[in-house]
Amino acid sequence: MKNQLRNFIEILKLELDDLQDDIHSLKKICERKLKDGLITNYVQMENMALYDNELHAINSFRNILNETNPENFDSLEKLVFHLDENFKATMKSCAYAKAGHICIERKMLKVAKYVRGDGFSN
Repeated sequence: MKNQLRNFIEILKLELDDLQDDIHSLKKICERKLKDGLITNYVQMENMALYDNELHAINSFRNILNETNPENFDSLEKLVFHLDENFKATMKSCAYAKAGHICIERKMLKVAKYVRGDGFSN
């Protein structure tokens, strides 16, 4: 069980890296669309603000993840619940957009499914 919990945390960190890369790609696409005149400056600024908010949320979640000791949990479900509840509190106190929680929750569920042996799927 402890290996499963450690694996969950390590794989989730990789998934967070992937999520951050995706958001950075979206920022570049948004800049290109502005340059090409496909979106207005206002839309670009709104998009960038959301992307930056999501990146800050991911970094906050990563801090929670790094501070979490898997040895303190006797099941994957309890670990996921702990992470989710702590992140919800952080999201509220930092006024992060709900999109950040949705993305991270999906990653947690995906990795939990994988480490339980159910395979990877979105």
